[in-house]
Amino acid sequence: MPEELEMEGIDHALERLNQRRWWIWSVFILASSPGLFNAYHIMVSLFFASIPPYWCRIPQLVDTHWTNDQIRNISSPTGLTGSSCSMISWNYTYLATMDYKSALQFVASHPKPSESPCTQFMYDEEVPYSSTVSQWDLVCDNLPKKSNIQSSIAIGKFVGGFLFGFIADKYGRKSSFVLASLTYIIMGPLAAFSPSYWLFIVARFFLGIAGSGCYESAYTILTEVASKDRRAVLGCVYNMSYPIGYMTLSLIALVFPTWRSLQMAISLPMLLLCIHCWFLPESPRWLLTQGRQIEAWAVIKNVDKSVVPPLSEDITNVQREEGPFVPLHKRIFDGFRKLFGLFSTAELCRRICICYLTWFIAALSYYVLALNADNFSSNRYIYLALSGLVEAPSYVLPLIILSWFGRKFTGALLFLVSGVSLIAILFISAENKLMILIVALLGRFADSAVFAVIILHTSELFPTSNRNTAIGTSLAVSQLGSIFAPYVVDIMGRYAWYIPSTLCGGLAVFSALLTLLLPETQNKPLMDTIQDLKKAPKRDHVSIRNCCNFS
Repeated sequence: MPEELEMEGIDHALERLNQRRWWIWSVFILASSPGLFNAYHIMVSLFFASIPPYWCRIPQLVDTHWTNDQIRNISSPTGLTGSSCSMISWNYTYLATMDYKSALQFVASHPKPSESPCTQFMYDEEVPYSSTVSQWDLVCDNLPKKSNIQSSIAIGKFVGGFLFGFIADKYGRKSSFVLASLTYIIMGPLAAFSPSYWLFIVARFFLGIAGSGCYESAYTILTEVASKDRRAVLGCVYNMSYPIGYMTLSLIALVFPTWRSLQMAISLPMLLLCIHCWFLPESPRWLLTQGRQIEAWAVIKNVDKSVVPPLSEDITNVQREEGPFVPLHKRIFDGFRKLFGLFSTAELCRRICICYLTWFIAALSYYVLALNADNFSSNRYIYLALSGLVEAPSYVLPLIILSWFGRKFTGALLFLVSGVSLIAILFISAENKLMILIVALLGRFADSAVFAVIILHTSELFPTSNRNTAIGTSLAVSQLGSIFAPYVVDIMGRYAWYIPSTLCGGLAVFSALLTLLLPETQNKPLMDTIQDLKKAPKRDHVSIRNCCNFS
């Protein structure tokens, strides 16, 4: 049977299965629910990487059994308020021979000596080492190491996108999902029991890889078994598990206040992925492309016994011939050739550069806002829960706006709303925390919504021969935004609380202007080749004239 007829038969059978709502919605739940764990591990650092008030640890005074406040009042340049990275260089061996009141009289009657940097730290927390910060002294000069906790999982997601994309295409979507799930199940508890900082970072890196593997593999299975009329809706609500994860994580963090117990609390439920590995089906479409017809039809007959495959009884699986072995260096060369194809003409170059910048800025703003609770002086439990509550409807908003306006106008509008909201925070009094929270959540709402628009616009801006490469590399560039976000929050926020949000606000407004330079693609036929792009009229090219053209 020709391959086209085989695929047509599979399509017809899947359309029939989609009439069984319980089945397609069961697949949807199995495919989308692992997003909860992805959301947990992405945002949990907001709780277990929080920075409690800190000051220098003075061993001589600790041994005298002075209270923390007494030690802090004598040694810290800031006294009992704020945190300090240095200590007053008194002769603490001598002070340790006195009681606290005598020591106070001594320091009051002598000139204050110079300050010296801390070598050890003490923290104001009810339970010792309840935070990864106090566990490994991730403050002052070690502050970038705190940012590594968040960036490690972002780098893992970046690597996992490429790794599991290859595994899913080569060995199957379900095999990829099972491998990613096993990585999740192993690395979650390992992170909780990590005796060293670097082992913890490695575990977080692999959790990021596993998150990408579960997400991509399950999403591909869902889209390849869903019928055409259900694919758009299921794809749109697929990410709803993320805001649900943000809201439930706030409750879990309230019950488990220490970082190790919190890490275990979000890791043990991942054993439920064994259920997913058992019941989530392999994609019949992928099996068919591999020449495994009997297995493809077995997946369908497992749901509907009445389906009669268009195969004779003596047909067996026939593995597709893959041709001669292609050396690794040639595969890498082919990958770079496809990438450089995006820069083969001036018009393609302008389009992809704008897409890369807007994707990067959207992701940077998203994660800066997600991690910025402390700089906003907000209760992080309420902040994360409200962020999830705000994000959920943001997946629906673009569908409404796009029904009235084009891709370019919608994307620019959402970027502008996000940017103006974040810049407006600069003009709100730091004491007005409620207003800051409301405006920040408005910016997050618009930034979350813009993702649905830019992926659609990007897919329509490029010809078929370059479309997958354009979307794939744009997704990779967006992950760089999530990698840089924790450093922006921790390092820039250290100088002024409003710098991270103001920076992202300015970049979002810049993205709105860049988006206006792009041509509108709504209701226009997709291009298939670069030649089609070259033949396009001037009004469909990147130009400043497009800023006033929305048709």
